[in-house]
Amino acid sequence: MWEDLVRQRGAPPGDEAADPTRPLAAARIDNRTNLLVAEYNAIRAAMAQKAGASHALVGAYLTVVAVILGFVVANRADPRLLLAVPVLAAISGITILRRRQDREAANRYIRDVLRPVAVECSGDDRVFRWDDFYAQQKGSRSLLYEFGLQLVFPLSGFVCLFVTLPLLGSAGEWLAWLTGLGFLVALVTTYVHQNRTHLARAVAGARAVGLSLARRLRGYGRGGGLS
Repeated sequence: MWEDLVRQRGAPPGDEAADPTRPLAAARIDNRTNLLVAEYNAIRAAMAQKAGASHALVGAYLTVVAVILGFVVANRADPRLLLAVPVLAAISGITILRRRQDREAANRYIRDVLRPVAVECSGDDRVFRWDDFYAQQKGSRSLLYEFGLQLVFPLSGFVCLFVTLPLLGSAGEWLAWLTGLGFLVALVTTYVHQNRTHLARAVAGARAVGLSLARRLRGYGRGGGLS
C-alpha cells in the first residue's frame, strides 16, 4: 500500500488515468492515517485525564489529613480518629499506582502498535517518538519526584499508626489499627512490585557507590600507614 502511494507521488500526471486504482489506494492511506491520528489523540487525552485525576487525588488526600489533624490538635478531638488515615492512604496510593500502570500500558501500546503503522504510512521513523524522548530526558529528578509523591501515603499512614498505638484499648480499636497496617502493607507491596526494576537499579547503583567508597578508604588507609 505504501509502495502504491510512493509510485503515485512520483508518477507523471498522465499515469493516473492509466491506473484508476491509484486514487483509491491514496484514499485508503488517508483514511488509515486519519484513524491513526484520532486513536493517538484519544489515548493521549485519556492519559492526560488520568494524570490530572491523580494530582487531584493527592490534593484531596492531603486536605482530608489536614482536616483530621485540625480536629485532633485544635479541637482536642479523640486522637484515635487518626486510625482512618492509614486506610485512606493505602486506597489513595494504590489508586494512583493503578493509574500510572494504565498510563504505562498506553505508552507501550503507542510504541509497539501505533508507531509501526505510523512509520509505514509516513515512511519516516521519527514519528511518535515523544515517549522515548521523554524517558531519556526526565532523568533522576522525575524518579525522585515519583518516589517522594508515593512516600507521602505510607509515611503519613505509619506515623498515624505509631501515634495511636499507645492509645488502643478495646478490641475494635485494635482491629481498626491492624486493618490500617494491612492496608499499608498492601500499598508497599504494590509499590515494590510495580517499581522492582527501578528499585533494583537503585540498589545496584548504591552498592557500586559503596564498594567504590570502601576501596578508596582502604587505599587511603594503606597510604596513610606507609607514610
